[in-house]
Amino acid sequence: MQKFKKLGKKVLICPLNWGLGHATRCVPIINGIIELGHNPILVADKAPLSFLQKAFPDVEIIKLPGFDPIYSKGNSQVFKLLTSIPGALMDFKKEHHEIETIVKEHNIDIVISDNRFGCWSENAHSVFITHQLHIQTPHLLKWTYPIINAMSRSYIRHYDELWIPDVEHEPSLSGILAHPADVKIKKSYIGLLSRFNPDFQDDEKEIDYLVILSGPEPQRSIFESLVIKQADNVDGRIVILRAKPNQNDLPYNIPENVTFFNHVDDEFFIDLIAKSKNIICRGGYSSLMDLIRINKSAYLVPTPGQTEQEYLADYLTKKGLFNSCRQKDFILKNVNTPDKDIKKYFNKNNFYINKFLEKWFNNL
Repeated sequence: MQKFKKLGKKVLICPLNWGLGHATRCVPIINGIIELGHNPILVADKAPLSFLQKAFPDVEIIKLPGFDPIYSKGNSQVFKLLTSIPGALMDFKKEHHEIETIVKEHNIDIVISDNRFGCWSENAHSVFITHQLHIQTPHLLKWTYPIINAMSRSYIRHYDELWIPDVEHEPSLSGILAHPADVKIKKSYIGLLSRFNPDFQDDEKEIDYLVILSGPEPQRSIFESLVIKQADNVDGRIVILRAKPNQNDLPYNIPENVTFFNHVDDEFFIDLIAKSKNIICRGGYSSLMDLIRINKSAYLVPTPGQTEQEYLADYLTKKGLFNSCRQKDFILKNVNTPDKDIKKYFNKNNFYINKFLEKWFNNL
């Protein structure tokens, strides 16, 4: 393992490009690296690239396409993803070669990959970030569980260490997804990650339903269309955040009670949250961490076939912290979010990335 003694390391940060979540949860890591006097260089593609360019206009960003899965329009993604495995393996190999070139050309000291399997280097200290050490599979395909997880861990072993965005002990957010951390490389639970400040204050409720879209197509657009079709059946104002920071065009012929935003900055996002009676979102892990940070519950509608989101929605609903339903059962007028003090379950001590980074860099 490579050792470093001087400050000012060059750190390559590579979030996965499936939706915005992996990029948004890297924001506190990037900020922490900058505050400690190191030099981040970002690697991204598509919407995460646009998001990071706006969030860090003074930081160098390199465009690097990654594996882009094709999702089904149906409720199961397993067969679609299984057929994409050969192409994914080729993309991971190509991605790795590109990373090695970037590491040499930019004299990179550290590579941090958020769920990008090919973003590791033999010439730099490589860190992998994930909350999915135990990838869940549908009940009828339980036989694929050891195969899929063995494949995942075969890539994780290329890295020098693993960072898990959660706490080690209960109550945890990831549940069985990241517990136990039974991998054969150095691992650390780095706490929950959010780009938001905890001093959130609720405002007068002017928005009846705030719908936060996210995730890969075509399911993102399918859910958007579902909300629009049901908008005429509810009274009140609906705001839809489309998670499209790289687009300017908005849909046509929308109901009068619906307002669209392709993307908003963090300050406006928090303002919308504060003014909303009900928050509806996919329940991706990054979205959950952000909601917990600002002590807000939500109504979760997992992406069909994404077993991680389905597990988290069930797990947190059973704890009484969130409400949820499957997309096929979604009825907008029936949405209700629990009035829960999330901080009684997850407190501010769950967010300690700055302390972790300071100690981590000192020990390199």
